[in-house]
Amino acid sequence: MKKIRYIPYGYTMRNGRTVIAQDEAAVIREIFSAYINGASLQSIAELLTERKIPYSERTDVWDKARIARIIGNAKYIGDGEYDPIIEEEQYEEAAAVKTARQRNTFKKNLEGIDLLRDLVRCAECGAPMRRRVSSKHRIRESWECTNPDCGQRIRISDTHLMEQVTILMNRIIANSYLLIPRPQKRKELSAEAQRINREIDAELERDDPSDALIIIKTIEMAERLYAESDAHLQIAASIARKRVSLMTPQEEFSPAYFSDIAAYLTLGSGGKVVLHTKTDVEIGDEENECNQDTQENNIGY
Repeated sequence: MKKIRYIPYGYTMRNGRTVIAQDEAAVIREIFSAYINGASLQSIAELLTERKIPYSERTDVWDKARIARIIGNAKYIGDGEYDPIIEEEQYEEAAAVKTARQRNTFKKNLEGIDLLRDLVRCAECGAPMRRRVSSKHRIRESWECTNPDCGQRIRISDTHLMEQVTILMNRIIANSYLLIPRPQKRKELSAEAQRINREIDAELERDDPSDALIIIKTIEMAERLYAESDAHLQIAASIARKRVSLMTPQEEFSPAYFSDIAAYLTLGSGGKVVLHTKTDVEIGDEENECNQDTQENNIGY
């Protein structure tokens, strides 16, 4: 096994010649078989990591980028330097599966973007953001703040945005308590509530107060206090948690789940995505902050 992989996984050097490393070749055949049979790159990587299958002497941690490189490496069907590890038919089948998944993901991304188009706001000023596409950049998609005094632009691919939203949604599905809003600090009565209170006091000070009017104003006061409290959010959180309890973690963006839980998204510097729920809670993850220039394209298939 190599400390640093200067030749593809599955091969080793012996007597100055590149030969098949049989233990690694068995892993490669397993990867191709699993991928063709419907497993995702991520699930294959997680399984190999869980089984502690070494990738090199330095690590036994796999990720979907490594799996993608193996799936796309034509050397495994053999050439002048490398002996074949898999059959050409199996390689072609995996390539066909990848193309089909890319097309399917592209279609799903468009559906997801259509849903998000009017639900993305600027993290700096709160103004709506508008999606832009330019072929002049490696990452074609970006979101631009519509506030001319802000003008923040976040470059993030549709695929990466959908992945980050799915990660945040799955966090909520696994931890429904995140939907519970923090208790609001006790606030002074609003001007409207103070007005109603004065009317009640004035009626009570009369020699012959109207019981009917006092009842009406008391109900009006109760409705006002309820509207100004977070009670409606607590009720919404209870309902939302019941809905989430029926949900299962998703590998891909779910428009139905998003519509049930989310109110809108904010995009901030570094491509930070924050999900704002209908219960007035912000769901973010520091790990989601990323440098978009380091994204690897076409890995999520």
